[in-house]
Amino acid sequence: MNELQKLMDEVGSWSDDTFGSGQRSPAILHHLAKEITELLNAIGDYDRGANDTRVNVSEMMELHRKMRYEFADAFMLLLDAARKRGFMAEDLIQVTKLKLEVNRRRKWGKPDENGVIEHLRES
Repeated sequence: MNELQKLMDEVGSWSDDTFGSGQRSPAILHHLAKEITELLNAIGDYDRGANDTRVNVSEMMELHRKMRYEFADAFMLLLDAARKRGFMAEDLIQVTKLKLEVNRRRKWGKPDENGVIEHLRES
């Protein structure tokens, strides 16, 4: 069993024990949306700290730790929501590879005001 599947199983076991084993993927994804906001804030805090000469090394280390934990929160929620829908780690790896090939063939637009670049949709 690969490391990602082990992690997915561990997260899932903890989630089921803590929150129940029922179908909760919509609720998990709503929680993920909140965590993404927290992650964006943590990244912003880190970037601001990196550009502020008044922020010392230990403060930067703490900002980095917070950012890493927010990535971990989001990753665990995504893995758990996928698991609740019957996906295994290998499924996620394979479909991600397929989707990457789709994305490589697409044409991409210009960044919006948030820097988001989406693929061009054919009419």
